[in-house]
Amino acid sequence: RFYLLFIVVFSLAIPFIQISMGIDLTANRDIPVYSSSISNIDIQGAIVNGQKKGVFDLIDALTVIYILVSAIFLLRFVSNLRRIIKLINNSGKDLNSSPGIVLSPKETLPYSFFQFIIVSKTEYEKGQIDYDLIIHEQAHCNQHHSFDIIFIEIIKILFWFNPIIWILKKEIQLNHEYLADKKVLQTQDLKSYQGILLNLVFRNNSTYLASNFNYSLTKKRLIMMTKDNSSMKSMVRKVAIVPLVLILAVSLTFSQENLSKENLKNFGKEWWYPIIEKHKIEPQAFNNFEGVFEMGSSNSITNGIVTLKDALFIVGEQNDRYLILKSPLAYHDLNKNTISADEGVMETYRYDSEDTSPITKYYFKKFELQKDPKTKIFKATVAHINRQSP
Repeated sequence: RFYLLFIVVFSLAIPFIQISMGIDLTANRDIPVYSSSISNIDIQGAIVNGQKKGVFDLIDALTVIYILVSAIFLLRFVSNLRRIIKLINNSGKDLNSSPGIVLSPKETLPYSFFQFIIVSKTEYEKGQIDYDLIIHEQAHCNQHHSFDIIFIEIIKILFWFNPIIWILKKEIQLNHEYLADKKVLQTQDLKSYQGILLNLVFRNNSTYLASNFNYSLTKKRLIMMTKDNSSMKSMVRKVAIVPLVLILAVSLTFSQENLSKENLKNFGKEWWYPIIEKHKIEPQAFNNFEGVFEMGSSNSITNGIVTLKDALFIVGEQNDRYLILKSPLAYHDLNKNTISADEGVMETYRYDSEDTSPITKYYFKKFELQKDPKTKIFKATVAHINRQSP
């Protein structure tokens, strides 16, 4: 049970886990470190990667389909949840039992939902419900199987397009039946219990959010009851999966790093590429303009103005120097060809030097660079700075 739940949780968590392979990406400690993914800014109504973005493209269509299908599953989930809660609240109960017995006015097989067992009122009062079935549903309640079902149902609403989620849901529910069957067989006769199950095969009025006998009643369940599941065999199978998970995690980590390096090689001829190699800068969400390389932890553009948080600019200067400009928040006005920031630091370096110590270093409270339309060189037009020797 916990192995199946772990698969779901691990799959959701693994994209957010970064495993360091011993590569130092922080040689220059003043430069923010970003993840290895490379992305382009989303320019609404403008040109992205040299192509005009359409009003409604394939991604938009798929997004609409995803939202609609998720909404349908959500409505179905809420509707069934309300129906069960309404049945529990409006039906009579046997207050002397634990978990609570809910007496449904409709004919139904026994099924459980959290700490309630729903049974047919008529059959219960006439004593027509086998005690083995009650024990089975008590096992569902005591082992809190409803939490698993609600959890996987919410995951299915979000990731309905993934077939593995549907398979995992079936396996989780079938595993619940194995566990409940095991509890019954600790005190009841095997042959008698199997006979009770076979008598219920053709009665099908199950509730999909509930644990009940009628779920996947195939020969798998009957075979499982007679299977030899020794603790040693079970432990060996569980331990065997550990090296497989470790090998998979490490291999994926290497493939992600290799993919990042391959992506960067596509920009190997750019003027800024040797600079980011020199300063051990790992790009994320970067823009490449004439004479300007820029990136940030977030990168957006509105009306031709790029806004960068945790901004880092590399600006090509004339002769043999370039600038590195860093600021918590900066703007690049593409219409006016200006780069501005309210606070940060600006450093000057030489192209032909491998020394990562700046020639000059300035801390500023207000700063603006303006691109000269003739020389194509950025020059400072506003500066409130304090110079500091490197």
